[in-house]
Amino acid sequence: MPRPQVDFESVLASDDVPLTAEGVTALLEADIIAANSIISNNSAMSPFWKLFSACVVTPVLWLIRTLLANHVLPAMFAATATEFYLELKAWDVGLERKLAAKTQGNITFTKSDISAAVWVKAGTIVQSDSALGAIYNVIVIADVVIPAGVLNLPVLCEATATGAGYNLGEGYYHELPEAVAGIESVSNVGDWIVKAGADKETDDELALRIRDQFASVGSYHIDAVYRAAISTFAGIRSDLLYFEHDAPRGPGTANCHVMMEVGETPQALINDINHYINAQGYHGHGDDLQARAITASATDLVMTFWHAPGLEAEEVAALKVELESRIRAAFRESDQHPTLTRTFPQSVFVFSTLSSELSAMLPQLKSLRWQNDDLINGLTLPRINRLTLNNGGAIS
Repeated sequence: MPRPQVDFESVLASDDVPLTAEGVTALLEADIIAANSIISNNSAMSPFWKLFSACVVTPVLWLIRTLLANHVLPAMFAATATEFYLELKAWDVGLERKLAAKTQGNITFTKSDISAAVWVKAGTIVQSDSALGAIYNVIVIADVVIPAGVLNLPVLCEATATGAGYNLGEGYYHELPEAVAGIESVSNVGDWIVKAGADKETDDELALRIRDQFASVGSYHIDAVYRAAISTFAGIRSDLLYFEHDAPRGPGTANCHVMMEVGETPQALINDINHYINAQGYHGHGDDLQARAITASATDLVMTFWHAPGLEAEEVAALKVELESRIRAAFRESDQHPTLTRTFPQSVFVFSTLSSELSAMLPQLKSLRWQNDDLINGLTLPRINRLTLNNGGAIS
């Protein structure tokens, strides 16, 4: 649920607080008359009145419209406070803004000769290709030797920058910008993430956690308590937690399905959450709540697109790349193109909405047609199994 957008000037106006020079002047004149004093030289050209306006009317308007309406009143409520003021509201309920974090995970290095020992140096860079619209880099943290007799070995790497965008799915990190002697290939295989990357918590996300914290102050072990506890982990938004209440393991049991903004939810993170809740005492008497990664629903996507006339083959190929990067972003494979509508559990993903957004973003795209029906999602998150883009040719 988005935070309310409040026009505090309108709120003040509804309570007859003056917001114009004429209104402030009228209010002051009424007070002066009530005090049995009369101002006779109140012409706009009067030197006295110019001084009066500069010393009284202008400062009063600044206090009301700038200080009160734009700073003091918004800072009073978690629903409208921003930046430092919101952090003060968070402190009131024992919270603090979550900072950005770097992704850490294991990249599998495969040798060209199993009988040789290969040294992978710290600082070796592994990168993604550009299919997502950007290139993401991770770097080997420490020197590692892949011994003779071992064909491949997972090597711990860290993203070169903070952000959830580095939590890419399996197979995206597969390029070595500089060759490593004895290494044939690299790839992030399976559940490769050890520590999920995260962006700095936004004002909207922090405000939502503050609201959840208010709902959990009684320590009743309902959704709000678990939502507040789980959302303290880096990379997890409280509005991306989905609860299953129908006693999946019998009476008193529930599941919390955890979703990431980008990529799959790492099992290492799920393990940390379950240990936090069940081993460190953050659960109610008789409760049995288990966190688990949101279930993926693999979908084959097939789309035909038509482009503007007169495009060269290279331009059509570039358009196809732009389409692919945006479609994959909509299905949460990257953090690129943030204005695109994303997939969500417990919702319907409407392809006509995605089509409209793609057409607005790509002027050379003239038409497109999906072979897929809209995706009706329960407690699952749609993922791309195979993406096929067919060029239908040029149309006017």
